[in-house]
Amino acid sequence: MNRFIMSVFVAVSLVAMLSMIGCAGVGKGPSDEELIRSTIDKVKTALETKNLDLLMTAFADDFEHPEVGGKDEARQLLQMGLESGYADEGKVDLASMEIKINDDGTATAYPIDLSSAAGSVAVELVLKKYEVTNEKGKTVPAWLVKTINVDGL
Repeated sequence: MNRFIMSVFVAVSLVAMLSMIGCAGVGKGPSDEELIRSTIDKVKTALETKNLDLLMTAFADDFEHPEVGGKDEARQLLQMGLESGYADEGKVDLASMEIKINDDGTATAYPIDLSSAAGSVAVELVLKKYEVTNEKGKTVPAWLVKTINVDGL
């Protein structure tokens, strides 16, 4: 009888432990900071490889900048910069970057240090959380670039 009770106890304990592990992993998803870092990593890769299409996937559809305009205008300006060689030998340094999630529903990432053959500059990305459709057709949260602030401009 003791062996039977012990076997049941072990089985129940295993089931409870497995269900707790399963619950911990189901539906949780990445944290806001992880989602923000994912977007910034995408921006870094896109800039260093001069992949404008990839870069634009990190921009929100309602991206806006007072001197540039919206997302379409930003793309045109970035395309001209690439064609002019401003991104040649480009590097993105995130070593000093800090992420701050603000009370207004935005987040900032600063400083993001950009350097190229043309010079260097620090930028701040302002991001906002959106619901987007991923490659599997599922709606997921993502932090996208809402605007950019460039030091000295």
